[in-house]
Amino acid sequence: MMEMVKLELFFDYACPYCYRGHKNLLNLLGRYPQIELVWRPCESHPRPEPSPVHSDKAIQGMYYIQEHQGDLWRYHALAYEAVFDRGMDISSMDILSQMASRCRVDPVDFQKMVGAGHYRKQLAEGNRYAWETNRLDAVPSYRSGKHFIGSKDGLLVPAKRLEAFLDGLVG
Repeated sequence: MMEMVKLELFFDYACPYCYRGHKNLLNLLGRYPQIELVWRPCESHPRPEPSPVHSDKAIQGMYYIQEHQGDLWRYHALAYEAVFDRGMDISSMDILSQMASRCRVDPVDFQKMVGAGHYRKQLAEGNRYAWETNRLDAVPSYRSGKHFIGSKDGLLVPAKRLEAFLDGLVG
């Protein structure tokens, strides 16, 4: 039995680099079945900071999907596509509920729970864990134990560097 390697992925649905990084990671993960992904959403620009897109509701939606064992991969894809391919507002509960309905969860309960702020505490804890505990410079960033690679100075981790990082983890 192969030993699983946990990889934390720090990301924000409102970040164009995270969208590209998500695609890069998807292209690579099939070659690394021993990697167990741990999703670590965090806001690059939390309210009330000005931003064309706020991801707080979408991130809270991710926690709902995860808790209710919905299709998390599909939710990620739908959230990124909504922002970057369709120009939609992912802070709209109507849009998020439509996305949730495509992820094997109850969209009415999703809207009720996320709309009521049931996952606000997890959102705040995720932001603290990313920005304070791990002292990230930017997202997307990746951590496995003591090993870390992250975006910095407005530059995405290139796919080749991410691949080399993953190779080093599974050795």
